[in-house]
Amino acid sequence: IWDLETDKCVLTLEGHRGTVYSVAFSPDGTKIASCSRDQTIRLWDTDTGECVCTLEGNRAEVHSVTFSPDGTQLASGSLDGAVRVWNVETRECVLTLEGHRCTVYSVAFNHNGTKLVSGASDHTVRIWDLKTGKCVLTLAGHTNIVKLVVFSHDSTMILSSSFDNTICLWD
Repeated sequence: IWDLETDKCVLTLEGHRGTVYSVAFSPDGTKIASCSRDQTIRLWDTDTGECVCTLEGNRAEVHSVTFSPDGTQLASGSLDGAVRVWNVETRECVLTLEGHRCTVYSVAFNHNGTKLVSGASDHTVRIWDLKTGKCVLTLAGHTNIVKLVVFSHDSTMILSSSFDNTICLWD
C-alpha cells in the first residue's frame, strides 16, 4: 500500500503462494481483496495489513476480483471459466456462474449490484443477472482475449478492452 503524499510504501501484503493477478479496495476502504495463481482470494485489513481470511474453493487460478458497490459481496473470475460470487461476511461462495469456455480475466458489478459483467479468453463479454444466476446477454465483438470490462456509472454502457487492440463500447 502506497502513501501518495510521500510516495512511500507503507504496507506490504504477503501471503499468497503464487502470482497475484488482481487487487481491489472495498467501497469503504477498510479491506483489500487479492487473488492469485494459488487458487485463493485473500481479504486484508487496510489499517494493519493483516490477512483476515482466505477464500478457498476455487478449482483454478483466480484472475480477477472486485467488490460489489455496497461491499457485501465479492466477485471473482478464474482459469476454469467460472465467475463466483462470495458473501464477504460469511466468506462463502453463494453463486457460481458458468458459461465462459476458458479463463475469466475481468469481472465488474453494475452500480446497484444486481448485475455482473465478465470478460474472458473465449473473446466474449457476458452480462449476468445476480438474482437468477443466468447469463442474460453474450456480447461477441472481439477477436481475441477480453482483458478488462467495466460498467458505466449509470449501468447503461459497458467498456471492454481486448488483446485484439480494440476497446468496445456496448450499449
